[in-house]
Amino acid sequence: MKEYEYSFKVKSIAPYIDYCKNRGYEEIEIVKQNRKVYENRNSDHIIARLTTEEKNGEKVTIFDCKNVGEKIKSLNISNESLPMQVREGDLEIIKSILNVLEFVEAANNFRTRYVYQKGGVKFEIDDYTSPKMKVVAIEGDESEVEAVYKEIMSLETK
Repeated sequence: MKEYEYSFKVKSIAPYIDYCKNRGYEEIEIVKQNRKVYENRNSDHIIARLTTEEKNGEKVTIFDCKNVGEKIKSLNISNESLPMQVREGDLEIIKSILNVLEFVEAANNFRTRYVYQKGGVKFEIDDYTSPKMKVVAIEGDESEVEAVYKEIMSLETK
């Protein structure tokens, strides 16, 4: 499935959370995550991810893949697989498949993700503890995302 997303580093996530709250975006979730990213040895545009998060006292791990096709500054247009929940015993199988397909671990990140949505636009606001950084992603319907991104960038320059 096609993913249309702007993703950029910021100094503080507070203005973006305020933006969402003040413009009627629905808070979908706030969750702590550990994401391991695997890159294909033959193409760093092809990645696989294992994302573990704790929800309601239980840990859930999701596996998915992504092919980053087009990158224009902060804009990424990618193909993403559907996510698969990893069941007990599947992790070793997945790691074996990744090994055979020549994927290597490229990142092991820890973050708190704040997700807000309104219409065809979703904000994923990430506060990373390792590595230390803050990232905002705006994804969804191309025309709606473009409008929101332009508005956000105009706020940045004020």
